[in-house]
Amino acid sequence: MSKPDKNLSEWVDLIDESDLVSMSLGELIDSTAKDFPETEALVYSNQPDVNDIRWTYKSLSQMSTNLAKGFLDAGFTSGDTVGVWGPNHPEWILTEYALAKAGLKLVTLNPLYKEKELIFALNTVNATGLIHADEIGGIKGIDVISKIKSEISSLKHIYSFDSGLKGLMKGGEGSSTQLPLINPKDVFMIQYTSGTTGVPKAAQMTHEALVTSSKNSHIRWQITANQRVCHGFPLFHIGGSACMTLGAAATGAVSLPLYIFKTNVTLDIIQNEKCSIFIGAPVLLTAMLEDPNFKNYDLSTLECLIVGGSNPPVELLKKFSKKFNADVINGYGMTETCGLTCTALAKDPPELKAIAGLALPGVSLRVVNQNYEIVKNDVPGELLYKGPGLMKGYGNLPDGSSGINDDGWFPTGDLATMNKDGYINIVGRAKEMIIRGGENLYPIEIENYLLEHSGVLEVAVFGLPDEKYDEECCAVVRVDKSILNDPEDLRGWCKERISKWKIPRYIFFTNSFPVTPSGKIQKYKLQEKYIKDLSMG
Repeated sequence: MSKPDKNLSEWVDLIDESDLVSMSLGELIDSTAKDFPETEALVYSNQPDVNDIRWTYKSLSQMSTNLAKGFLDAGFTSGDTVGVWGPNHPEWILTEYALAKAGLKLVTLNPLYKEKELIFALNTVNATGLIHADEIGGIKGIDVISKIKSEISSLKHIYSFDSGLKGLMKGGEGSSTQLPLINPKDVFMIQYTSGTTGVPKAAQMTHEALVTSSKNSHIRWQITANQRVCHGFPLFHIGGSACMTLGAAATGAVSLPLYIFKTNVTLDIIQNEKCSIFIGAPVLLTAMLEDPNFKNYDLSTLECLIVGGSNPPVELLKKFSKKFNADVINGYGMTETCGLTCTALAKDPPELKAIAGLALPGVSLRVVNQNYEIVKNDVPGELLYKGPGLMKGYGNLPDGSSGINDDGWFPTGDLATMNKDGYINIVGRAKEMIIRGGENLYPIEIENYLLEHSGVLEVAVFGLPDEKYDEECCAVVRVDKSILNDPEDLRGWCKERISKWKIPRYIFFTNSFPVTPSGKIQKYKLQEKYIKDLSMG
């Protein structure tokens, strides 16, 4: 039974059989195909960059079985690691289920990776196979692979999404090869952390953890069979390849991934495919609202917008809800927890829907100080996680450790508070907290203040070195220039509303931010830029 401590920031939810989904990804898609054979599993439509497809759960189940047999007949061995490199192509998802059925491991690769990054990612996991898009960002995938192949000694099998997979799948149709029995506790997916603060780490996730976390997220969001869910997360990201597509498969929902996010294309899909749910980063919703033809779209089928990837202020969620005429719920998660960790409930007021929310079933959370002591309610500290979605560990830490504490708790690196009812509010990254003259400044708090100004569209707050105070607060802001033109005007506005010590010493305007594929602003890149520009380094 789940319960928050009345005084301390700890939520303990004991795992029972209903919380844990002990099946492999292959079993998941086959099971759903039996329950919803003619329901559309995957739809690509109204997207000029990729051919329209409509695969039912029955057809996706059969195609993935044929492709799995094709992999094994081609010489792949159970336990091999296979990289998938490309944008949100339909064959990406087909490959994911096929690899799972064949007993192979999937390593997800950012389509924006350059040669050195690919070499690092593939060598780290000793990849024996690579499945790639024919064209990636205007560059032929095979041309890049030809240059780096000699530097990846383990690489034996290379196939393209289009011609390569078709041949393997055709060969698997009449194959007598028996698919292996899969232990749900085996590692299936390896993803590299998004890199907002530094070098990527290889998180290893099991079948069981992926299926459990994905199913429980969709149940919490009340996503049911036949609901049409458009999502904007990339498939190499945990939000796309696990939380969204696997969650849809676990509930029989229809998944409509974006090949590449474009505002007009996304709005076309929501309108023409009568989507009831959209899932993506807040920046995607902001971009759609800024589309000059937004008011001309009929989005009346939208019931809910689910946002993740950042902690949006409540006023922004209210704005989204009003403009899209739909409910808006925030979710919090990470690669290491196989996606969603906690989220608000549909019945919650806007103030609670804007924060991380309540833990998923079976998930236990703690907020601790630097001595790993549980802090009191509403006191900031580092958030720790324990639950069925936890990764098996990192596979490439220099010290050989897993990244998980000896007692089974995972330090998220996020600063959070927990209220008496167990609701989590993320207040920043532990490494991002600004300590100015001994005072703790939380970037998210200051960002939320600044976003209350009608002329502020986006903002990133971080610390810069200072001789007197050790650190000073810096805010980089994207503005509506028809409302706000001078950083000093924003500083004057702050003086009337927030404590003097919370007002950023440095305020800079910008036209764009460096972001991760999931839409998170890469503050460390901004920090590096302004340290250099201000000659602080």
